[in-house]
Amino acid sequence: MKALSGPLIVIGAVPLLIVTGFWNWTRDQVRSQPVNTVPHEQVVAGFEPPTVEVASLRRVSPAIVAWEEARSQAEDLSAAVSSLGESDCLLVTDSGITVVNEPVSRRVSETARRLFGVIMALEVLGPDMVFTTMLAGSEPINGVVDGDLVLIGGGDPSLVSENLSFLAADSPWEPTDIDVLVDALVAAGVSRITGDIVGDGSLFVDEEPTPGDVPSWAGLILDDGRILTSAQNRGIDTAQSAAKSLLDLLRSAGISVDGSATTGVAAPNVVPLAVVESEPLRVIARSLLRSGLTADAWSVVFGNLESHIAVNIGKAGFPASGLSEAATRFNSEYGTGVALSADGFELTCADIREMFTLMAERYPELTHGVLVGGVAAIGVVISAGDDSVVAIETPLGNEVIGFGNLDALTSAVNEVFDVIDRFSDERNPLAFGPEAVGSEL
Repeated sequence: MKALSGPLIVIGAVPLLIVTGFWNWTRDQVRSQPVNTVPHEQVVAGFEPPTVEVASLRRVSPAIVAWEEARSQAEDLSAAVSSLGESDCLLVTDSGITVVNEPVSRRVSETARRLFGVIMALEVLGPDMVFTTMLAGSEPINGVVDGDLVLIGGGDPSLVSENLSFLAADSPWEPTDIDVLVDALVAAGVSRITGDIVGDGSLFVDEEPTPGDVPSWAGLILDDGRILTSAQNRGIDTAQSAAKSLLDLLRSAGISVDGSATTGVAAPNVVPLAVVESEPLRVIARSLLRSGLTADAWSVVFGNLESHIAVNIGKAGFPASGLSEAATRFNSEYGTGVALSADGFELTCADIREMFTLMAERYPELTHGVLVGGVAAIGVVISAGDDSVVAIETPLGNEVIGFGNLDALTSAVNEVFDVIDRFSDERNPLAFGPEAVGSEL
């Protein structure tokens, strides 16, 4: 056995010596190479390393990002509304969240008052209500009306005669033609009136304007208070002027009148002889809103709407109590805070918002297309200088309510929309890191 052990050991050691020598040679080769001190700089071509290191990103928590975004947005929104004056109010929401609320104290706004009057009229009087003007007297016998012929006013602010129809050339809706009443008498064979032509404007008797004044309301008004024979002349009051014009129309149509033009109140037993109706209130309201709540042809249109409201729901102390009760009823039902002062209706942006909500829900035909911040929207823009009203809703979930100077409102709204657009985009998660704040917003 011993004779075999020596050669076996020698043979087994040879491979081990070869492997050990190769390992030592390889180690020496590695040690002889220079050390790479920045291994992360050996990057794949075309890949840009991040500008903010991972360690920096870890320090920017979600809470800090949200705080910085809110702070930056607040600063931008504050700058966006810097054009607003002290008497301008603006309310902007985005997806139900209020992003701008620049209120002012409740104040008198003639434009907002008109908007309130139109909406209140629709609510109190009904959208199908019409102004009715009637001729009444005794039953004609052999073509003769024995006694007075009474023209009973229903508060129609757009009653015109054909001869002075140019006064209504800018009418936002179809005016009511009094010649229809005269034609009806002629068609019925009436040829003579033995009494006077009486103008009855008693519907708003307690509101009859001072003689010679341009009326702001009238139960009976024809041709904006002018007399048929001269567009420059006015009678003692609007009812007397209407009676005088009707007298001239009747005689021109071949109907003789024994008496003269006067004013009075129709007796309870008079017989209706002819009736003419105005356009429905829904048409009038839509026309008024589309024309910016202006009605130069008739100065009485808004006063008459308010007076009709007062007549319908007013009590002792008419008309002021009627208008006050209308405001109280509206406030109770719709959550507004409209107040009636000696100077008129006082409103806030919040009141305009409630009115616009009601309008959009119940009377969408009153709204129209509006372009705001480059976005097609639906709403109402009433241009009236420093007393303008804006009420808009966009398909993107934005709502804009305001009144005041139109140029200031327009500038502020466009700037606010720019801010909303910028912050509605998906944010870069590194945008509010220490290296980015103040440089990328």
